[in-house]
Amino acid sequence: MSTDSRWLRRVLHRVQQFFASLHPRVSAGERAAAAAAAALSAAALALFDRMARRDQRHSLDVLRRVQQVAPGQPDLAAAALLHDAAKTALPGRRLRLWHRVLIVLMEAVRPGWVQQVGREAPGSWRYPFYLHAHHPALGARLAEEAGCSPLTVELIRRHQVKLTHQPVDETERLLAVLQAADDAN
Repeated sequence: MSTDSRWLRRVLHRVQQFFASLHPRVSAGERAAAAAAAALSAAALALFDRMARRDQRHSLDVLRRVQQVAPGQPDLAAAALLHDAAKTALPGRRLRLWHRVLIVLMEAVRPGWVQQVGREAPGSWRYPFYLHAHHPALGARLAEEAGCSPLTVELIRRHQVKLTHQPVDETERLLAVLQAADDAN
């Protein structure tokens, strides 16, 4: 596949994501089925419920993909549901849709720019960029505080660190499944 066609496919995927995120829907039945599949504690379910609807929708889509590849893995299912929790579950500290659009554009223009702009100052206009860059570690902490298993926490913490080798153990195998599902959605 040529570089141009890969670029065009990525652009089209991002445009589809944008329009799908304008009016995301999550049914009560989907929420209940997902919580059961992931064996979420009350605290972990409350964390999922605090996420923005667009992140819930994305997480449910990631979960669906994960369950197709690795069914019956509650720790992986919980990681699929909560991997992006830090983006919107922290009160008053949300990554808004316009931030996400700007982040995609910034990364396209100059990779690494988002990390340079971000600052760990919750009241700052720069905080959403920090949140984007550090959401795996922040989300892992939230999942741990919500009582998730060590495996779920580890998968969330590492979900943005792409494997450069074949998985060497079960954790890395599950991480590869999560990353592929996240990338596809």
